[in-house]
Amino acid sequence: MKMPDKMNRFIGKTKFNVMKHSPEILIAAGVVGTVASAVLACRATTKLNGIMEKSKQDITAIKYASEHPEMIPAGETYTKEDSKKDMAIVYGRTGLELVKLYAPSVILGALSLTCIISSNNILRKRNAALVAAYATVDKSFKNYRKNVIERFGEELDKELKY
Repeated sequence: MKMPDKMNRFIGKTKFNVMKHSPEILIAAGVVGTVASAVLACRATTKLNGIMEKSKQDITAIKYASEHPEMIPAGETYTKEDSKKDMAIVYGRTGLELVKLYAPSVILGALSLTCIISSNNILRKRNAALVAAYATVDKSFKNYRKNVIERFGEELDKELKY
């Protein structure tokens, strides 16, 4: 047997086994991903104080400059509009830093939930196929019993049944 044939057969068997066990694989990946997402979120929370502290300092400085125009160097002005623009910049920058901080855990959590839901969908489709197959077999068996009764009588049917 040639090497490519062995390799193709190995790949085919591996693909079949992965498809066969895909619900279990997806559930395991979902559970591991959910735990990892929680760990990432906890680690991100430890860095939260630094971001919020910097934001508070910037907001305090903006409010102070807005309330004390006499502290601004000569020749420069700091209007309410400047204050509003600076506040928007601080809020935007803080929001972006928070998104960067928590995005990995949110994305991993969403992917984990997707794995769990996909596993459930695969199992539901397989169960529907089993129900359809059982219904077909049951109908065929009842039809067979009916034909036996018609052709050979009820006595022989009972004898064959028991």
